[in-house]
Amino acid sequence: MSQYPPPGQYDPPPGGQYGQQYPPPPPGNYQPPPGGQQYWQESPKGKGLAITALVLGIIAVLSCWTVVGGILFGLLAAIFGLIAMVKARGGSGGGLGLAVTGLVLGLLGLIASIVFVIVGYSWFVDNGGKNYLDCITDANGDQSKVDQCERDFKSTIEDKYSITLTPAPTN
Repeated sequence: MSQYPPPGQYDPPPGGQYGQQYPPPPPGNYQPPPGGQQYWQESPKGKGLAITALVLGIIAVLSCWTVVGGILFGLLAAIFGLIAMVKARGGSGGGLGLAVTGLVLGLLGLIASIVFVIVGYSWFVDNGGKNYLDCITDANGDQSKVDQCERDFKSTIEDKYSITLTPAPTN
């Protein structure tokens, strides 16, 4: 069985769609382009870098709370976004809007991650974290001293926030 119908079976009727003849082209001095070329069409610009920047920017914003994800993906999105913007403005690439969006999202993810680091570090220090780290360092690997440092740190957190980190067993 053939993919195409046999010739002549489905040919359109002569004279156009409604049985009318199309008029001949108007007379004039139209000259075809030199060299027999019909026209020139610019090839589409590549948007790969801009799309990469956008995807990395979205991932940076979504993973900014993981700190490493926000910083890593944010930096990569900013770099790819800048490169894509330069290429788009220079005419060798496309997707200027995608590149700008990826750059902005990457910077937002990067800034949010940095804020999380600063806030988390200050919370840790304000709640006895520096003392805990000093205690662990002074323990020199002695497990009983390390356990005591952990108990002291938990006690500090529980007293400050009136919570129980390790619930007492019920019998």
